Amino acid sequence: MNILRINGEGEFNSKEFNEYYVTRGIKHETTTPYSSQHNCLGERRNRTLLHMTISMLKGKGLPHYFWCEAMTTAKCPTKGLKFVTLEEALCYRHIPYEKRRKFDDKS
Repeated sequence: MNILRINGEGEFNSKEFNEYYVTRGIKHETTTPYSSQHNCLGERRNRTLLHMTISMLKGKGLPHYFWCEAMTTAKCPTKGLKFVTLEEALCYRHIPYEKRRKFDDKS
């Protein structure tokens, strides 16, 4: 049996989605709303991809609408960094989350 686990924030809890799950034999599980701790691996991977995407856009001075292309590129493995992640290879002075928006500079 296939299981689909999603957050309980409501995006995929409509009648149509529930009918789709039932007809396809998919067990539908939800986690507590607004608690990313229940999906730590997926959330961590998404956060890493977002950081890589923003770093690429900022590094090349590209506008935000290239985020999809940058995200696709971010999914490619980097052979040049053998023992560190891309995040570890970058060094910057951090700007607190409260003082910036999603695509603003973090440093």
